Amino acid sequence: MSFESNQLMPIAALRGGPGTPAADVLTAFALRRKAEGVDVVGVIAPPEDASHGHGGGHEGCECRSELIDIATGDRYAMHQDLGSGSQACNLNSSSLALAAGAVERAVARKPALVVLSRFGGQEAVRGGLMSAFQAAIAAGVPVACVVAPKAEDVWNDFAQGLSVSLPPEADALEAWWRDHARGRNAA
Repeated sequence: MSFESNQLMPIAALRGGPGTPAADVLTAFALRRKAEGVDVVGVIAPPEDASHGHGGGHEGCECRSELIDIATGDRYAMHQDLGSGSQACNLNSSSLALAAGAVERAVARKPALVVLSRFGGQEAVRGGLMSAFQAAIAAGVPVACVVAPKAEDVWNDFAQGLSVSLPPEADALEAWWRDHARGRNAA
């Protein structure tokens, strides 16, 4: 499969929701860049958590138990435990704000890449990691993320044509990154 068009778009948006490999692909991508010595910042689902829900066992819950800061290893709890009788999870907005603030501070030093776990329901209402997305775009740093299906309309308005939509496949994301790395090396 060829991913030649729009590869130099500043944002790579993997499309995927529950049941897709998008979070796993993004996490593996971020960890490969870090292992290569790329100055990458952002937050991802921890590798041991990338294919699971929040661990509370609530049926139908799509939330991750935590996010991990790629650069520092700090962890941010993404939900509040509502107890065994709960049928859903409750996002921890304080923890999301702390994660977003950490990413904003890291973006201020102009890293080579920002990876953000996902643009979903919270970001669609201008919460969650929205300020981290805004900071990365304002700084002109390439961004890789997952876009949840329920947030696609808001994403399209937010991204304003700056993103390329990719399938949740490692090859697609790697091709996008190779083109950005070539562009940096040519400059």
